[in-house]
Amino acid sequence: MIEINLLEKKKGFKAPVVLGIDIAKLPWKSIIVSYLIATYPMDFLREQFKGIQAEKSGEVVALRNRLSKLKRELRGNRTIKDQLQAFNKQIEKLKSRTAQVDKIIKLKTNPRYLLEHIARSTPEDLWFDELIFNDRNDITIKGASESYKSIGIFIAKANDSAFFGKTLQLKDSKTKEVIEKGVTLRQENFTIEGKVKVFDPFIGSK
Repeated sequence: MIEINLLEKKKGFKAPVVLGIDIAKLPWKSIIVSYLIATYPMDFLREQFKGIQAEKSGEVVALRNRLSKLKRELRGNRTIKDQLQAFNKQIEKLKSRTAQVDKIIKLKTNPRYLLEHIARSTPEDLWFDELIFNDRNDITIKGASESYKSIGIFIAKANDSAFFGKTLQLKDSKTKEVIEKGVTLRQENFTIEGKVKVFDPFIGSK
C-alpha cells in the first residue's frame, strides 16, 4: 500500500537580518528585562532611594546646626577679643604714664623745690598768669604787678639761686590801666624767660 502525504511540510521561522544584524541572535530576554526596569521602576529601588535621600537630608540638617553653633561661638569670641583689645589699650596707657614718671624721676625734673623758691621770691603786689616748662628745660613766666619795681625785685631774687643760673630775663612788659571799684589803676604785664639749670639743688643738676 502506498501512502502519499499531500500536505506541505512546515518550515521553521527565520528572523530577518536588518542592517547586517541577525535579529534572531539578539539577547531578547535581557532587553525586555531592562526595558521593564527603565519603564516601571521596582518598588524596592524607590524605597532604597528614599532612604538614601532621608539620610543625606539628615546630614544637611546636622551641618546647618553645626554652622549656626560656630557662628554663635564666633560672635562670642569677637566680644572677648574686643574686651582684650580694650584691656591692652589700658595697659599701654599705664605703661606710657609710668614711663613719663620714670623719665621725670630719672631727669630730676620734679619742680617742687623750684616752685617753692619762686613763691618765696614773689613780692606781694605781683602775681602769675602762666608758668611754662618745655622739654629743653626752658621756662616762661607770664603775669602782672602793680609796679615795675616789683618785677625787677622778683627777677633778682629768683636768679639768686642754683635753679636758674641767673638766666631769667624780662622779655616783654606792657603798662595797662584797669578799673577796680571805680578806681583806675596801673598794671604792669610782663613776660620773663630763662632756663632751669637744676630742679633739685639737694641732688644736683640733671
